[in-house]
This record gives sequence, C-alpha cells and structure tokens, in this order.
Amino acid sequence: MSAPLEVDTSVMRRVGSDFDSAGDRMAGLQADAPLGDAAAAVPQLQTAAACNAARTTVATEMTKIAGSARTYGADLRSAADRYDATDETSGRAIDGVGIPGPR
Repeated sequence: MSAPLEVDTSVMRRVGSDFDSAGDRMAGLQADAPLGDAAAAVPQLQTAAACNAARTTVATEMTKIAGSARTYGADLRSAADRYDATDETSGRAIDGVGIPGPR
C-alpha cells in the first residue's frame, strides 16, 4: 500500500511565483547583447553576419524560455487553486452524506 497523497498548495503557489520571477529575470538578461557587440566590432568580416544570426537565435530562444517559465508558474498556481477547490467541494459532498445510526 502506498502512502497517502498530500498536496501543499501553498508550496505550489510559492514555486509558481518563483518560476514567474525566474522568467522575468531571464527576459531581462539580454543574453544576445554580447553577440551584437561582437558583430559591431568586426562589421566587415563574415564573423559579423554569424554573430548577428546567432544573436537573433539567442534572443528568440530566451524569449521562449522566459515565457515557458512564466507559463509553468501560472500553471502551478492554477493547479493549486483547482486542487483546493476540488478538495473543498469534495469535503462538502462527504459532509453532506447522512450516516445512518445504529439499529
């Protein structure tokens, strides 16, 4: 037999907020900026074109990663809300069941 399932929705909400914050920090990193600086330093070389192409890729991927972190955070908080609501509804339904007395 397995242990009972225990869900701490406050932890889910806290971790969800942590993912939101991480997404915000990642969005602000500007990880592509050094590639732009490198391209600007050697504009006449093919290296500049490669740096600019890489810069676009890095910027696009960082935007996706930051968005995914924020989405995951929102999903965790939403799951915690749904769990609490289901738990409360189920508890009320169980409380509403009449238990017959002894005969």
